[in-house]
Amino acid sequence: MTGGGAVESGSTVGQLADLWLTEVAADEGLSLTTKARYKTVAETVVVAGLGRLRLYEVQVPAVDRFIGSVRTRHGVATAKTARTVLSSMIGLAMRHGAMTANPTREIRIKSGRKARARALTPDEQSHLLEKLRADELAAAYDLVDLVEFMLRTGVRIGEACALRDRDVDLEAHTVEIAATVTDFGIEERPKTAAGWRRIAVPDEVVAMIARRLRDPGLRTDVVVFASPLGRLRNRSNTTGDLRRAFNRIGFDWVSSHTLRKTAITRLDDAGLSARQIADHVGHARPSMTQDVYMGRDVASSAAAQILSGH
Repeated sequence: MTGGGAVESGSTVGQLADLWLTEVAADEGLSLTTKARYKTVAETVVVAGLGRLRLYEVQVPAVDRFIGSVRTRHGVATAKTARTVLSSMIGLAMRHGAMTANPTREIRIKSGRKARARALTPDEQSHLLEKLRADELAAAYDLVDLVEFMLRTGVRIGEACALRDRDVDLEAHTVEIAATVTDFGIEERPKTAAGWRRIAVPDEVVAMIARRLRDPGLRTDVVVFASPLGRLRNRSNTTGDLRRAFNRIGFDWVSSHTLRKTAITRLDDAGLSARQIADHVGHARPSMTQDVYMGRDVASSAAAQILSGH
């Protein structure tokens, strides 16, 4: 390691990680969640496995063995993140002239066959909502409205938990998705660059939000779907609350993501175009011009009619 924070071929992976994490911390384009995940994987996985290696020793065989061991011990998802982190670290080393090639590009991670996630059928959706409304703990944790909102809109759980009264236009029957909840609080941007959108919502959703806004027992001045204590929901805790509720009512295969998939499936089955669905649920598309500048005012009101359940 030379002065000024530079790295050279004789520097260790651990030293490179320190410099890389400094850059990550200063990167305003990364969310707090992503920064935290990268820091954890860099320190507890990459440095733990390769930290003492000199950069000139970081070759394809060593990286291949390392990623293989991570996959075996921690699973495919962590192995892929470790590869991403290490690749970015090596990119930094290359910019400093300490390495001339990125061996992670030669590494392939086999995922194996994965069970295909499925959506709720219309009957299953009705049954789930019925049983959830009858579940005392779900009611105590104020989960019923949250679940119905996600099913009727297709928004992500973080987006639903970040919805504020200022984002709601009851007269126009629209909500604006402009923020997301992470484990660090509200981030004033959606999960993805294409995530900002103003969507039309079904009449039932409008009525439900209006009811919540009138209820003095709910802290809708914080967010529309506040925690039972009147605070911002923690995304991880809420995901866990939903999982336990679904387990209690006999839907142990359902997750918060299933609710989003169900909404998208309804729109697809109804014949909406891929463009209309992408606008409604905030999916990124290949063309940035199409994503950012087309269809971003109010997404198709047909989506609200389909998700209304009528």
